[in-house]
Amino acid sequence: MSRRNCSAMTIVLVTILLLALQLSADSPANGSGDHAPLGYNIPPVTYLDPATGKASPFFPIGWYSFGPLGEEKMQEVCDNGCNTVLFADVGLQSWQKVNTHARLDQAQELGMKIIIGFANAVVGRVKYGKPETYGPIPDYVMAFKDHPALLGWQLGDELPAGAAPHISDAVKVIRECGSQHQTWQVHSHIESNEDVRALMANTDVCTYDGYTYLKDTPVFADVCSTRILAWQQAKADLIQAEGWAGNVNVTQAVGCKCGNADFRFPTYEEYRWNVFSAIASVGARGTLNWIYCYWDGFLEDNPQPFFSFRDQVVKPVNREQRMIAHAMETGYNVGRVRSNLDELTAAEIPPATGPHCRFNKVGHILLYDDQERKYFLIVTNNESVPHRVLLRLSDLPVPLASLTIREPHDDRELKLLDAGGGRYLLPDKLGNHDVAIYVLDAK
Repeated sequence: MSRRNCSAMTIVLVTILLLALQLSADSPANGSGDHAPLGYNIPPVTYLDPATGKASPFFPIGWYSFGPLGEEKMQEVCDNGCNTVLFADVGLQSWQKVNTHARLDQAQELGMKIIIGFANAVVGRVKYGKPETYGPIPDYVMAFKDHPALLGWQLGDELPAGAAPHISDAVKVIRECGSQHQTWQVHSHIESNEDVRALMANTDVCTYDGYTYLKDTPVFADVCSTRILAWQQAKADLIQAEGWAGNVNVTQAVGCKCGNADFRFPTYEEYRWNVFSAIASVGARGTLNWIYCYWDGFLEDNPQPFFSFRDQVVKPVNREQRMIAHAMETGYNVGRVRSNLDELTAAEIPPATGPHCRFNKVGHILLYDDQERKYFLIVTNNESVPHRVLLRLSDLPVPLASLTIREPHDDRELKLLDAGGGRYLLPDKLGNHDVAIYVLDAK
């Protein structure tokens, strides 16, 4: 080995040693006062099989739509790499029920699932014991509760706290009509914890939306990326404490003027980080995009920007999510992962309405796929500066078959360092808001 190579190797080893010394004292336990939690165990979204009556974990990857999509658009969503569609604002018009039935049949053929989302005007008037207030809910539940493509029922969209009794009563109606499918709600990040607790009193799956990418904001601006993860951090703490399922990330997929807000589409790097930081840092158990629409005022004069975003940004990230889907369902948050950067970010969090708090500089989660016998280690740099990171893996449920690691996104191959006692070290360098998904083979 040349003197230059020896010198470079020495620098690498010294760097690893220094990082290892920093890591040697374990980080504070989850939930401590000066650190964000180092891992969540949020219950999964579940699919209820009507043939067996058994529920199993399901990792939803999909899009919202206004009402049932048409047949061709449903196929487009499938081709986008999705396994789920949420039909929002359903129950207001008679044609929606017929179309929902047709799309459920199509979804079953495509291997997809559908969440039926009742409109605010439907859910917001329900009073249990007064059938005249139930609207179309009983008809929908009786018609579709045994359909194999049904994933769940969403109760309105960002309803205010005053609707909490009506939501709880709507859940009672759904159960009385014979459906045990999970019930869902979506909340804005600015909603207070007290209001969300009231709204979620009888609902199973909690999801949050937050759209921060506005026209003329720079890539990875703090008002976009730092703010969204600060919101998600606070919401994950609430969801874990309350035992709700999902913490599904309803991420921004709108890039035009909507109401008073002039949005832009996130870049590929922003969108990828948005998806995987929510999984690695705050334990999200699904991703739904708002919204699949290029008509009714949504770029209908020039839909190409939407198509480009859908095909060049969302689709490759969906492909990565499909790669980890089984592991997310059955091998979520296994083993023990620690890093030298398990400390709160120094990034300035822009003023934000609603609960928000600091997140760790680096997020990480380890998944295990028992079918492919592979581990997926997802690591995100949550800051706008590059970091040298040293990860330590231990307590693996299945031994490793090799110390070789692959990072498919950047076509890299790395080596784990065996630290003895079932512990392994992985040094790497992550760029600005970088995402790494490392693949490790198990025996």
